[in-house]
Amino acid sequence: MANQTAVDVEREVREADARRVAALLANDIDAVDRLFADELTYVHSNGNLDTKETFLNGLRSGASRYLAMEMSDVDVRAYGSVAVLTAKFTARVRVGGDREVNPTPRVLAVYVKRDGRWQMTAWQSTTLPPA
Repeated sequence: MANQTAVDVEREVREADARRVAALLANDIDAVDRLFADELTYVHSNGNLDTKETFLNGLRSGASRYLAMEMSDVDVRAYGSVAVLTAKFTARVRVGGDREVNPTPRVLAVYVKRDGRWQMTAWQSTTLPPA
């Protein structure tokens, strides 16, 4: 880790987050499981809180299904083996099996590097005011 530059960390975290987006869109639960830390805290823009287990269970059961997702205005700040990612997030998500929501929050994600790979440990999204 000592030999990594902030540029290296930023690239790696952006790549890890891109893998997260791709895994969610593919509903690849095993890949999402590897990208999320066991102690994940995931706060949705509506204020609901998920753990890693409850988030994955929602994907498995079909209670939530990501149909489209895009990250923009992405910024990554490195702090050794921890990185903070901020961005705008737009998505189409099927929830409850049949209702579609289109969140467009600003997000903050915390990634930690363990055993040579970046995992998300926290996600916080805040609904943006109407434009």
